[in-house]
Amino acid sequence: MKILVCIDHMAGGGAARVTSIMCNGLAKRGYTLVLAYNTQRETRYELNGAIQRIDNSVLRCGNSHWAGVKLLIDRVKRYKQLFREIKPDILIGVEPEPYLYARLATTGEKTPVVAVDHTSYRRKQHWFTRWIRWRAYQWADGVSILSHTDERILGKRLPKKTVIYNPLPFPVCETEPQREKIVLCVGRRDAWEVKGFDRMLRIWENIVSSHPDWKLVFAGLTDDSITIPQVEFLGARTDMQELYQKAAVFALPSRIEGFPMSLLEAGSQGCACIAFALGGVTKEIYTDGKSGIIIEDNNESAFADQLSRLMDSTATQQDYSKAIREEIRKFTTERFINTWEQLLRHVCNNQ
Repeated sequence: MKILVCIDHMAGGGAARVTSIMCNGLAKRGYTLVLAYNTQRETRYELNGAIQRIDNSVLRCGNSHWAGVKLLIDRVKRYKQLFREIKPDILIGVEPEPYLYARLATTGEKTPVVAVDHTSYRRKQHWFTRWIRWRAYQWADGVSILSHTDERILGKRLPKKTVIYNPLPFPVCETEPQREKIVLCVGRRDAWEVKGFDRMLRIWENIVSSHPDWKLVFAGLTDDSITIPQVEFLGARTDMQELYQKAAVFALPSRIEGFPMSLLEAGSQGCACIAFALGGVTKEIYTDGKSGIIIEDNNESAFADQLSRLMDSTATQQDYSKAIREEIRKFTTERFINTWEQLLRHVCNNQ
């Protein structure tokens, strides 16, 4: 089976990361993969050498409304050219706009098109993106969504939807590393409010005085303007697995997440995790009170109280560390690729 996968770029972000895992896994199982993306930008994630890479970028000329319309038309033309050159058995569009270009480019063709969505349906977005996700995905032959929480939000919409959880990016840590008194947060600076880092700092200010030997560490971003005691910004890192193994606690203060990769990473390395419920998504990853702590959304005072208690109890940290590493094994890459194979076969068999 020849699969054409279209995505805007592979320069970073959860969608690109999961796409690399999907493509590598399917290529390893003998599928022919062609990955179309903007090759002018950095390719951050390692790709199997058997995967053919093609540039799908189109330049925008101007910022007017008509320039935007022309860009859409030019991108559909580019996708149609790729489709005719590659002749795939199935086409996968990752994220709303690449899916729409793919669907329009294959109008009148029998080749199935699958939409892959990597954003929570609780998120407020531009009207055009929302229209694609809630309406245009109905034209897809299959739709991959991130969680059963999103499945409940959608209800009877998109009857061809399938929940495909993000996979573990790291192998589960089988030993117990030496932990330091670190509360770790992970994310990009441009997602400051979405990731809830502003409220994490407020929470920290409420508890830092009673924990003088602890540090709050942010990986993935820098901010020289923050002068709160015992707070460090590490910037972008390439040693995240080691950082997770070093931190005793991982905190996820996000306001919204599709299916947080950082929480999967932290759990796989045995961090004691505390997170907001995120509308129910967190409960699909681990069990409150058994393998971590889940706080009612937006309840900062409860988050601060429970985080403080967790920091005070090494025994609880160790119990959660052991329990979450067992529970999180359900997100292995093998299961992820198995689910993708099932979806691809189902879509092709129903043509």
